[in-house]
Amino acid sequence: MYIEPKDSRQRYTKQCLFDSFSRALECKPASEITVSEICDDAGISRKTFYKYYSDQFALLLAMQDDLFAGFERYVEQLPANVFDMAPALIAFASDHRVLIRAAFQNRGEGNFIDRVISFLYEAYHADWESANPHMAEQDVEFLFHYVASGLVGIIRLWLFDEPKLSIDEVAEKAHYLMRLTTPKSA
Repeated sequence: MYIEPKDSRQRYTKQCLFDSFSRALECKPASEITVSEICDDAGISRKTFYKYYSDQFALLLAMQDDLFAGFERYVEQLPANVFDMAPALIAFASDHRVLIRAAFQNRGEGNFIDRVISFLYEAYHADWESANPHMAEQDVEFLFHYVASGLVGIIRLWLFDEPKLSIDEVAEKAHYLMRLTTPKSA
């Protein structure tokens, strides 16, 4: 957990629920997981579950919020250069693959994937503009979304269809493809 409640009982309860739901997400999508399954595995009563969350989707959203907080901290340490950033983002996705797969499966309001792209845009758009002074501002915006969405697509393909590839293999493929499609100065 990246966002830890101050109260140790709340922290313990939420961690148990996060862990239980993560284990269930390894086997099936959130829509097929019941609150009873989560509670039974976590050793938490349904009453306690409902004290914090309205259903499994509210728990998933809370887990995505927590993951996003960790993602923000992680990205703050990365350089603006997409070629240096991509392997680190792929490693982050690997470390949190179960929850990120669930985020891909449950696109909706406040979704982790959309928040990641928006955050990266806010954090790095100005750097991309200064690295590409020959490009119009709108072209830099299109380039950024093209590359960021492509990287998200590569991570999705890897997590769902090519999970046996190593982090290094996926990063190498992303690097190769970005070299083909990105101006030299980006």
